Amino acid sequence: MSARLGKSAISVTRLAGLLQGWTDESGSLHRRLAKAVKQLVESGELPEGTRLPAERAMAVALAVSRSTVVAAYDDLRSAGWLASRRGSGTWVRRPGIDYPVPEPRAGALGLGRRGAVPAPLTGAHLPNPPDTVDLSTGALPGLPMVAQVAATLGAADYAGLLDHHGYFVGGLPELRVALAGQLAERGVPAAAEDLIVTSGSQQAVDMLAQGLLQPGDEVVLEEPTYRGALEAFRARGAKVLSVPVRTGRRGPGGVDIEVLERLLDSRRPKLLYLLPTAHNPTGATLGLADRLRVVRAAAATGVAVVDDGSTVDTSLSWPPPAPLAAVAAEHGVAATVFSVGSLSKLFWGGLRVGWVHGPSDQITRLSRVKNAADLGSSVPSQLLGLKLLPHSDHARRLRMAQLAAGLAAAEQAARDHLPGWEFARPLGGAALWLRAPGRDAVALAARARKCGVLVVPGPAYSAAEGLRECMRVGYSLSPDRVREGIRRLAMATE
Repeated sequence: MSARLGKSAISVTRLAGLLQGWTDESGSLHRRLAKAVKQLVESGELPEGTRLPAERAMAVALAVSRSTVVAAYDDLRSAGWLASRRGSGTWVRRPGIDYPVPEPRAGALGLGRRGAVPAPLTGAHLPNPPDTVDLSTGALPGLPMVAQVAATLGAADYAGLLDHHGYFVGGLPELRVALAGQLAERGVPAAAEDLIVTSGSQQAVDMLAQGLLQPGDEVVLEEPTYRGALEAFRARGAKVLSVPVRTGRRGPGGVDIEVLERLLDSRRPKLLYLLPTAHNPTGATLGLADRLRVVRAAAATGVAVVDDGSTVDTSLSWPPPAPLAAVAAEHGVAATVFSVGSLSKLFWGGLRVGWVHGPSDQITRLSRVKNAADLGSSVPSQLLGLKLLPHSDHARRLRMAQLAAGLAAAEQAARDHLPGWEFARPLGGAALWLRAPGRDAVALAARARKCGVLVVPGPAYSAAEGLRECMRVGYSLSPDRVREGIRRLAMATE
């Protein structure tokens, strides 16, 4: 039996709206999602042949991990309710009907590696009640100095550059020297030729995944962890292992070092990815003694380490503990450490200036990945970043004051409106990591949206759909908006 396949595609916004309330059922998260999608097909709200959004976009829209959506799609494909083909995406079908394969998606500028444009991480693309308070993001507004310094750039700054084709794969030489100098000031034995300027720290993590890993390689991450890294390693086909993060509520903060040492010794993974300073999403910071244990364990087992310092500039005191590469150098530990950084938190995310520094031979390999990705990052952005670097100390003071005010408002509002919820005071970052004992954070986040506040539930940061009682609540907005957002979150619990 055959049927004509439609060419329509449902937007991620529309499908998320149709799925409202899908978490109310019982069972594992991915099975609840699969059941809800199947019901939409059976009711005719999702007609046969409709193309579904990509897994990543759906994960962001529903505030769950990408693995949840992948598992749900897999279950539906196995039962005959969905079909997929590379280049054509995933579309709706019914069991027992033979559908023709739809035409491949048309290419477009700005598409990701898999032909899909990831939905905004803030969730602001979804329909929300008026005056919604967005506490789902830790992104910070740009500092006024960015515009002020940008206004000083003129023709003289481009002298000599316009005679060049503009494809600086490793980055502008002057900027590489300046960034290596900043790393050296923090104790990292850094050389400009061993540093690549990237289009934000996310690209640096993507490059590390592409350049260092093969499908099936094991990677160790913290639990919870930065979801962009989780997706980058999974997209490469890596097997993700996780180690719990101690929030510092009852002792030292950061990755559980004893569990980590045992895991590295027993599994000998290919890569260890950590956010040891102002950890995203918990705000915990790993102490110096434990940093030394990390690099010693990595050196003893031959595991390369990624020290993601993209959140360092959100530390609530300065300077924070030394980077892992600096600790290794100071103590003569022969560990392979890649240092990742960014100007996004310090100055403005719109700059898209990040970097990765590491051993010369590995940086050469990563340069080939960077060349294949985009031939080099934006020269105007790099010029502006170079001009902003001398203002780093002033920018940090501004950020500390801004984040301290937001944190104070968030902590007080949480105590006032969320009795019984647990949290530890973060040492950095732009969000509180809250635990609501006995509550389902995914369902609560969906109800919170109806109350006019956006938050992100714990499973979005989990390697195994865990952290179901946890929630990340940002405080990068003004103190008044933060207080109002948490008040609305409390309304969703009633």
